[in-house]
Amino acid sequence: MTALPPLPTLVPRRRPLASWPVWLVFALLVLPGLVVLGLLGGAKDIAADDLALQQNAVGRSAVLTGQLVGTDTSSGLPVDTGLYEVTIPDDAHGASAGDTITLSADENWGFPPSGDHPAELSFLVVFDDDPIAVRSGSVGSIAPVTEASVEAARQGASLAEGLWVTGIVVYWLFLIGMPALGILLAVRRHRFRRAAQPPPPRI
Repeated sequence: MTALPPLPTLVPRRRPLASWPVWLVFALLVLPGLVVLGLLGGAKDIAADDLALQQNAVGRSAVLTGQLVGTDTSSGLPVDTGLYEVTIPDDAHGASAGDTITLSADENWGFPPSGDHPAELSFLVVFDDDPIAVRSGSVGSIAPVTEASVEAARQGASLAEGLWVTGIVVYWLFLIGMPALGILLAVRRHRFRRAAQPPPPRI
């Protein structure tokens, strides 16, 4: 009676994917991902600061136009700062209603710094016992603080925080998932190679 030949070794038809592309992607994206996460965190902080500023300024602030009256170079640094006079409205809250105050803005740095400044600037001034300018810019570029702008800032802060949290979750999944996938593919590749090797001859 003729003996049956040994059954052939079962080998997967398709070679498993190599693990090195996964490790390459991981190496290329781990640092940029950290940078993006930092940018999202910075955007979240900026949005939160803007919301806090607007909540503090709503109902007791106004956009005022200042006239250039001089410059300040007394800081000891290579900077020239413009000095602007603004008049607080008579109906403003606080003890300074109707007063004219001097605000600084538009810094020029250099060696030596330029003394050229715009003749007028807009200031977002919060009325207090001591009025303070919390923003400045070219005339027409500063928007007043209203209930609508506060609500928009609140939505922006919520969106920025949501993106930051999502970024953290995605980044941690990337940090954990990519190495795990690389190890899994390497193990499958190793098993495939072992299974593809012919069995040792029987003595």
